[in-house]
Amino acid sequence: MNIKTHKPCYFLMGIAAFSWLSGVQAATDCTVQTDINEEECHALVEFYISTDGANWINNTGWNVTNAPCSWKGVGCFNGHVTSLDQRQNQLNGSIPESLGNLSRLQNLNLKTNQLSGSIPESLSNLNNLQKLILLDNQLSGSIPESLGNLSNLQHLFLNGNQLSGFIPESLGNLKNLQRLSLGSNQLSGSIPASLGNLSHLYYLGLLDNQLNGSIPASLGNLSNLKNLDLRTNQLSGSIPESLGNLSHLQSLILFSNQLSGSIPESLGNLTHLQSLILFNNQLSGSIPESLGNLNNLSSLYLHSNHQLSGSIPESLGNLSNLHVLLLSYNQLSGSIPESLENLNNLQSLALHHNQLSGSIPESLGNLSNLQSLYLNNNELCGDIPLSLMNLSMITGLRLSDNHLTTSDTELIAWLDANSDSGFNWMDQTPCQQTNTCLVYGVHDGGLNDSQFFSIDSEDFEVKPLGSTYFGHDIEALDTHPHTAKLFAASGKDTKKRGYLYSVDKTTGQLTEIGATGFKEIDGLSFHPDGTLWGWATGDGLVTINTTTGQANLEVPYLGEVEDLTWNTAGTVLFGVENLETHSDAGVRLLAYDGNTVTTVCQELTQSLEIEALDTLPDDSLLFGLHNRTSLPLGALDVTNCQIIAEQEIATDYNDAEGIAWPNCQ
Repeated sequence: MNIKTHKPCYFLMGIAAFSWLSGVQAATDCTVQTDINEEECHALVEFYISTDGANWINNTGWNVTNAPCSWKGVGCFNGHVTSLDQRQNQLNGSIPESLGNLSRLQNLNLKTNQLSGSIPESLSNLNNLQKLILLDNQLSGSIPESLGNLSNLQHLFLNGNQLSGFIPESLGNLKNLQRLSLGSNQLSGSIPASLGNLSHLYYLGLLDNQLNGSIPASLGNLSNLKNLDLRTNQLSGSIPESLGNLSHLQSLILFSNQLSGSIPESLGNLTHLQSLILFNNQLSGSIPESLGNLNNLSSLYLHSNHQLSGSIPESLGNLSNLHVLLLSYNQLSGSIPESLENLNNLQSLALHHNQLSGSIPESLGNLSNLQSLYLNNNELCGDIPLSLMNLSMITGLRLSDNHLTTSDTELIAWLDANSDSGFNWMDQTPCQQTNTCLVYGVHDGGLNDSQFFSIDSEDFEVKPLGSTYFGHDIEALDTHPHTAKLFAASGKDTKKRGYLYSVDKTTGQLTEIGATGFKEIDGLSFHPDGTLWGWATGDGLVTINTTTGQANLEVPYLGEVEDLTWNTAGTVLFGVENLETHSDAGVRLLAYDGNTVTTVCQELTQSLEIEALDTLPDDSLLFGLHNRTSLPLGALDVTNCQIIAEQEIATDYNDAEGIAWPNCQ
């Protein structure tokens, strides 16, 4: 009786258990599904298990149904898996080798998960792969050389992992690659020159690694590149001139490396550039005038190189789209250019911790969008301009550690309200301003040993600029009429024949611009409009591109002209011709009026040889004589061909090959 009473209970429990079991779906059976081939199905199931699929954020359909093409993130075409997209899905574990069996896969996107382990070698079997995106995981080990076999790959993103070792040379085989991002890993070694083969590449990001060595010049071959980011590595050497060939480049980011040498003039060719970020390196020399050509530039960061010298180029005032100009923590000298008043979009101007002198330009008060102005720790002098009170958007102002003062009570109140706290903006220490004008020359210490020097126009003190350049044969000098930048050119007694250079007026550092295409340049003179003219011995008058160095022949002439100079109006170009190869030895002065070359002074001197020539503010001609016991300078009145002044300067630099009187009174 009792037994019969309990039988219905057991029966009901059995029914309940059967009902629960019937609700559990069996795992995917790859042998019966018909969406894709069995091997690809097994690869997906193994991927699910290997990456802890049960705990994915979204695993709809995975290893539950027999329709893998309907699983979340799986795309198929013609019976094959073509896309596997599991971005930001909390994947954990490692990528299985079996993924290499998805032979028709075109897109593999596993970014922003917690994947670890190495990148499987088997991925190199995915010959149809176009996108391999594994960024922001915890992958380790090296980048497989075999990835260079993925001939159809267009996008390779491995950034934000823990990858180590070298960047494989084989990546240079990926001829269809458009984007290569390997940043924020632990990669070491040098940047492979083979990356210069990636002619379709428009993004190259190798930032935040431990890469060393130099930047390969071959990167200048990447004609479609728009973004180059090599920041925060250990790269050394100079910035390649070839980067100036990247005509589509929009951002060049090289900060926080150990780069040295000068900033290439060729960067001025990058007319699409919006960001030039070179701070925290060891760059030296002057800031190239050519950067003023970058009409689309929004950000220029050159601060914290500590060795950039010379003046701030006037041409930076051409950068009408500039928002940020940071030049602080260098050795820049000279005055703040008035041209900066043209930067109507400028929001931040940082010139602090340099050696700038002169007064603060009134025109800075016209920068209506300026939010921060840092001029502290320079040698600025004089009254603080009242115009600064026009800077209604200013939030950061530093003027301390200069020689500035004001007695205007309204300005004092404004400065107290807007200067950064803790800074004493007023310092009445006497200014060390000077009106000294330095004349620049180059001495020939033999056949081709060139020494730059300066001459104080007040007391005629001669000082060397840097060390001698042995074997350079510098034959000509002149200063740009707008920027006062010093240029030089070489003659024939050197390996670099007929080259154009820029010269740092403080250190004498010589920076190569390029070959003129002529074998010997013996004279240089800037027209007042900024066009550089030269004398190519054996060819004639040429004009020279100051960005590339290339020259064009303007007036054929076979005479032995030693130097050139335009008059102040730019209507006559004078040239001094030594007649030592003629029967009537001596010196004569030639003139070119834009049409013909004529002689204006015949037999100017006897037994003397003039090799250096420039124009003084009163339109008389400054000249220097060749190879005397001292340095003989003189002034010539071209209206009557009379020498009106002479000065013998005691110095070892007694053979002036070129001389340059800057635009000063």
